[in-house]
Amino acid sequence: MAEALVMLSQSTTPNIDELLQRLETILLQAWSETGFGHIEVSSERFKEDKIRVILQGSTHYRYVITNQEVEQKMNGR
Repeated sequence: MAEALVMLSQSTTPNIDELLQRLETILLQAWSETGFGHIEVSSERFKEDKIRVILQGSTHYRYVITNQEVEQKMNGR
């Protein structure tokens, strides 16, 4: 894979779908380029209603999602 880059996504409008799409993109790129790879996903609650999610692979992405968005996704919305 390419040299590590740092890219941050901290939009004012959290978007769990963007996070999931980015994860899919990282996986597909790793598989098409090398057939293997390593991706770490970590999350932590940093405010009562916000969760920080960090995707780390050859490139790093950071997202912030809300409790409400997690609940909506769990309920299929």
